[in-house]
Amino acid sequence: MTPPQFQARRATLDDLPALRPLWETERLDAVALEKRLTEFQVACDAEGRLLGAVGMQRHQQHGLLHSEVFADFALADTLRLLLWERFRTLGRNYALARMWTRETSQFWRSVGFDPADEEQLAKFPDTFGAAEAGRLLTIKVRDDPFADMTPEQEDVMLKQHLRADTEKMLQQARTLRAVLYGVLGIFGI
Repeated sequence: MTPPQFQARRATLDDLPALRPLWETERLDAVALEKRLTEFQVACDAEGRLLGAVGMQRHQQHGLLHSEVFADFALADTLRLLLWERFRTLGRNYALARMWTRETSQFWRSVGFDPADEEQLAKFPDTFGAAEAGRLLTIKVRDDPFADMTPEQEDVMLKQHLRADTEKMLQQARTLRAVLYGVLGIFGI
């Protein structure tokens, strides 16, 4: 007997009929989550049946894993691992520095999520809701290049970058003008 094959992918409108009852079973606000469908990654079996889903809300360099649901909790940890691999890839693609979750399953601790300390909680985005100590787990996805910078330092760095870009464009314009005058001079125009 071959082991079951599962796949993870982004949720589509076709998944809503299967997701609604799962959200409702977990007493989640299905109407609100429908509007946020693009946040969800789903796990399906070989026949394409939806077996589970987890959402990830993004804000700047942070991602919040939320609203996990499963059709069969016997498969939950297997599907969580599949979905976690997908979220790690998405985190790298979106250049996330940190991921967060309020999910209580021991699985999240086993893959490296730890309770957030006071310093980490201070960086928790307000758009994700309240930063409750003891309820939030977090994992560092990559180093945050701006972590130790003050907003003023970030501003200075951005302005320097913009000045460098402007200077480069001006230099290209001067070079193009010189080439154009050279061509016009050759043809005597």
